[in-house]
Amino acid sequence: MAKRENQLTVLYLKSLKLEAKGTTVKDGGGLSGVVSIGRDDRISISFTYQFRVGDKRREKRCGSWPASDLATIRAERDRLRAIVAEGGDPIEQANFEREQAERQKREEAARLREADAEAAKLANRHTISSLFEAWHSAAATKRKDAGKEVRRAFEKDVLPSIGSMALEDVRRRHVMALLDDITARGVGRMANRVLSDLRQMFRYALIREYVEIDPTALISKEHAGGKEEERDRVLSPNEIHQLAATVPVSGLVNVAGPARLELPTQCAIWLMLSTLARVGEVVRARWQDVDFEKKEWRIPAEHSKNGEAHLIHLSDFALQQFKRLRGPREFAKARVAYAIDETWVFPATRREGYVCIKTVQKQIKDRQRTTALSNRTKTFDALSLSGGDWTAHDLRRTGATMLGNLGVRGDVIEKCLNHAEDNKVKRIYQRAELLEERRAAFSLLGNRLDLLTRANAENVIPLIKRA
Repeated sequence: MAKRENQLTVLYLKSLKLEAKGTTVKDGGGLSGVVSIGRDDRISISFTYQFRVGDKRREKRCGSWPASDLATIRAERDRLRAIVAEGGDPIEQANFEREQAERQKREEAARLREADAEAAKLANRHTISSLFEAWHSAAATKRKDAGKEVRRAFEKDVLPSIGSMALEDVRRRHVMALLDDITARGVGRMANRVLSDLRQMFRYALIREYVEIDPTALISKEHAGGKEEERDRVLSPNEIHQLAATVPVSGLVNVAGPARLELPTQCAIWLMLSTLARVGEVVRARWQDVDFEKKEWRIPAEHSKNGEAHLIHLSDFALQQFKRLRGPREFAKARVAYAIDETWVFPATRREGYVCIKTVQKQIKDRQRTTALSNRTKTFDALSLSGGDWTAHDLRRTGATMLGNLGVRGDVIEKCLNHAEDNKVKRIYQRAELLEERRAAFSLLGNRLDLLTRANAENVIPLIKRA
């Protein structure tokens, strides 16, 4: 068989003339080729391998010369012959391999399309961070502080933990883990606030069908920071006298008294006590809302907690605090170390606008410690009172309690506090503002505070009087 194979030579093939077009050349071993002439009169030979499968005679291309050399063409013939020797059909096998390659190509294309679709889906999936920005812009910015506090809390405790997670991947365990971390720092109240804000955010997502479940649904405050005890701390008359010994009620000295509090904080303390205003309402006070002649301070709706405008009648005691803050502006600008502002009564020192609420709260808290903290005030216990720790909000409660002890009616006190009526019927039909009663009540409170803050306050005996 060796003599009957590989009969052709390159030299012979090159010697073929144009007249050989259509003729067949045989190489042996079932390999033969048909001569053809191209447009440029170049000769090419298309080789096929002839074989039998059962009683069928078949042939399979092996390549063309001179595009492929004889050795390559013969190697392909040998490969096909080996398939036949094993009982196979080179044509059927080629069809099978072609179909398999096409199927693999289709599967790979489908896989790539699926991967692209998944990538697009992932790119469009809401993460906790993207949801927070959407919810914050749509809802949280409508809060009194324009959403600053919730952003601070989320950037500190929520986003670093689950911010990059897709909404549908967040589970209850993830929420509980970050709440547990907050509670472990000893700030259970903050954990409860974060839980409340997370619940509002996921409700926003549920309504818009960004998610199908709310991972905060079964979590209560009991599971987060725990039940919050309602404070009932009220400063006693003796404690108010103690407070006056450390926090001046008059004068223009910027930092004075054992507590070493700046003048704005001194005045804020006495204003909260004498006007029953919330700390957030006090620090947002504007000069345009203070009428020194009428002795009135109007809190606009956008600055009050319940969204209702509120008129406070300023007693001489309360008015004195505004005058202390106004006095340096008019008479001693060079002597003050805090910011002077044409709009805000309590301006911020390092930015535009009013001072941060926490500034006042922090100064009060930092002066009620048992030990000094590094880089903090040395007067760490100057505001400690005999009845225990107190907060800015306790001053408002104390003032209201004093009004009650002075015989002022409950409905008048509620108006002085600017409390919203929970009962809808009462809210609709009881529209009386009780302005004169409120004026009398604030005057009573101011007179009482004036007596308690005097040096000889130990001799003061409270008298009950009806407002």
